[in-house]
Amino acid sequence: MGKRKPSAARYRYPLPIHPIELPPLIPHNPISWIYWTYCYFTSVNGLTDKIHVEFFNDQYVHIVVRDDTQMIYLWEHGFFGTGQLSRSEPTWKNRTDNRLADSDSHGKTLEKVTQHRRLLRLEFKKQREQMEQELLELRRNGGTIEQEKELIEQQRKSLREYKSQQSFTEVAPQEETIRDIDLLLFTDDGKIKQLESLELMPAEAMFLTFALPVLDITAKDLTRRLMGSPESYADIHEFISQYVVYHHYRSHGWCVRSGVKFGCDYLLYQRGPPLEHAEFCIRILDSNDIKDYNWYSSLARVVAGANKTYVLCYVENLRSPETILRWWHQGNYRSIFSSYKVGEITYRRWIPGKNRE
Repeated sequence: MGKRKPSAARYRYPLPIHPIELPPLIPHNPISWIYWTYCYFTSVNGLTDKIHVEFFNDQYVHIVVRDDTQMIYLWEHGFFGTGQLSRSEPTWKNRTDNRLADSDSHGKTLEKVTQHRRLLRLEFKKQREQMEQELLELRRNGGTIEQEKELIEQQRKSLREYKSQQSFTEVAPQEETIRDIDLLLFTDDGKIKQLESLELMPAEAMFLTFALPVLDITAKDLTRRLMGSPESYADIHEFISQYVVYHHYRSHGWCVRSGVKFGCDYLLYQRGPPLEHAEFCIRILDSNDIKDYNWYSSLARVVAGANKTYVLCYVENLRSPETILRWWHQGNYRSIFSSYKVGEITYRRWIPGKNRE
């Protein structure tokens, strides 16, 4: 397996469509003009064909991309979609290939690195607990303050050395054996089948159709597959609110991902999941929603435990429901989305033991 590109080069562009790169133009050099003109007419923005999407399931529609190249392209250009057999990036085939390959060809995937880091943190906690027991034992035996200070200093030095050794520890390859069921993963020519697909959220698919002409489907066809033929404003209100908020943060340069694992609607990354942790958790609410304190506190507790900021995003409709529904049937999505207003409030959980002022 070849070397992977550095993150700065791999995730260079935040969206699937980016400007055409042209060489520097030297006005007094005719060769420079010729080369610049050649690059202008032959360069593309990286997306030669629109990305094909498929739909399945009638009750809860799933929007998936199955082509390997297109899955990687969407992930590397904006972190769109989620691999159905992976944590985020569609790496199932790569992981399976590494597992079934020879013992000398072990690649690093995000899942392996995460698992390795968790094991290192667990070992570090065990070392720290052992040192705490040594300190308690010294106190039980009547140790002096000087002895305690000396022991604490030795323990801190030992923990720093242990931590530095962990930073240089590589992910240890694990011996894997081919199971009988693994034989079903191979094609007739000996290659591994691609069983994974990239699933898009409805808001992501709408953004890649309405805001950016990336998917091979129109916005009207997409909404018809997702919502059918709505008869009332209530049938489309939730989808519109989710997309308005998604478009709002994408247009401000944030990487927007699903926040279901933290009990919220969206997670906001400044750059992307492989590069950093999410900074904000977004909860979408109607402008007239009223919740009790327990509801806010329960959600804020989960978010605060993950060291993130909880943002309440209120969506207000400035038009009548009848007008929105009429525009929806006409396919006038620009007027629909521009008729909504987004307001944000940062919520922090009040802790009596820390906030005494």
